[in-house]
Amino acid sequence: MGKSKSLILCIVLMTLTSCAEFFEFIEIAERTVLNPLYNVELSPNRVDLLVGDSVIFNTEVLPDTAEATYRWFLSDAKTSVVSIIGKRLYARNEGTVTVYVEALPPGMTSDDVPADSMVIDSCMVTVSRRIEIPSFEFPYETIVIAALELADTLVTDPVEAARLTALVDGEVRGHAEVRNAFGIDYLELRIGSRKSYGEEVTIDYYNRELRRRHVFTTFILDGETHGTLSDPIVFKVSSESL
Repeated sequence: MGKSKSLILCIVLMTLTSCAEFFEFIEIAERTVLNPLYNVELSPNRVDLLVGDSVIFNTEVLPDTAEATYRWFLSDAKTSVVSIIGKRLYARNEGTVTVYVEALPPGMTSDDVPADSMVIDSCMVTVSRRIEIPSFEFPYETIVIAALELADTLVTDPVEAARLTALVDGEVRGHAEVRNAFGIDYLELRIGSRKSYGEEVTIDYYNRELRRRHVFTTFILDGETHGTLSDPIVFKVSSESL
């Protein structure tokens, strides 16, 4: 053994209190060298869902030429807010939870990787209760066939669409839902009313991330259908407003 290697070995042995610690040190060093991953990116990294919705996560590792397996876990292992199967997360109940993914080289487990070499990313998930409008309370209904554009992009995601909301005196009377007819995606906004004509409704969109509300229009509920599949009522939010 060369002098430099002997010196390093002596220093290591002097700082360790037992042979077991020495061999553990060597084992950890070897495992660290065997781990070719140094970053994992999970997207989305924040998501708002309604109960019953689901989302599929995307994962990317660096270096992008490396192979990886993934271990998924939640901030609360006993939570009933969500469940996750593979890369798909299901919203089960109202609440907030953080989803974590750990990237590992094939054939390795978390026990094989030192704590300071773990490659992890996370996503905060907020699940809200889907608001149902009981027909006995709101016996009348006005329907809006609509389209929502955010920064010139047409919204077809059901979670994002549900942020287009109808309010009467601050009371939520309906959320937009994604529909499809003849291969065309559109939004349907059913607005409950206590009388056949006369209640004033405001249509708005709420950006939860920025806590910013965009008010589009106010009109009188009349029990009719407004907008058509070929000519929907378009609600636009500019990129500057997002």
